[in-house]
Amino acid sequence: MKYGVYLSSRAQVPATTRMPHPTSIVIGEGVKLGENVTLYQNVTLGGARRGDWKAGNYPEVGEGTTIFAGAVVVGAVKIGRQCVIGANSVVTSDIPDFSTAVGAPARVVRVGTERL
Repeated sequence: MKYGVYLSSRAQVPATTRMPHPTSIVIGEGVKLGENVTLYQNVTLGGARRGDWKAGNYPEVGEGTTIFAGAVVVGAVKIGRQCVIGANSVVTSDIPDFSTAVGAPARVVRVGTERL
């Protein structure tokens, strides 16, 4: 309440999740976060349409991923390990491990073998 963050009690959010600027972050009920995920302000993780809560169509975010300010990740998408999602990106499809994705809709602009 203090920061305007909505975190569903049904979401799987480990204690290692970081929110450096915790304001206006929304994490829906079926979201699964890996270890050491960083979420900046105004990030939305949730269903893409009505009824997704029944079907379990929520994002899964891999360990060590950073999602920058204003990004939206919706639907049954999988973001790989050690990814970077750019500010204000809209992710509606899977992102492979060690990738950087930007834009609306998000597209992969870099794929590496590991993050520096």
